[in-house]
Amino acid sequence: MKIKILSAVYVGVLAVSPVVWGMDMGEDHSHSNNTVMSEQTIHASGTVKQVADNHESLRIFHDPIPVLKWPSMNMPFEVIDHELTHTLNVGDRVDFEFIQKDGKNVIVRMKKQ
Repeated sequence: MKIKILSAVYVGVLAVSPVVWGMDMGEDHSHSNNTVMSEQTIHASGTVKQVADNHESLRIFHDPIPVLKWPSMNMPFEVIDHELTHTLNVGDRVDFEFIQKDGKNVIVRMKKQ
């Protein structure tokens, strides 16, 4: 009988704890240390390694991006406007700004160095 009562009290405390501490358990408050909120513009630079035939994406070997705690790496980026890629050639050094949206990295501004 004691175990049932203690179990019920324990479950009750767990159920009420978020209310007592003023927490909203319906929201996701977790933010990884190596990501930035989407829509924040992130500056980077790197070397163009590939431009898609449709000019809607490219692969860049970017320099380290400290705000994301990313080392230099080769990775794909989409572009918000395919006109940004028409003057690019493989091997061009570029400065660019991108946002993280829907799990993708989307370049919003770019210029050759």
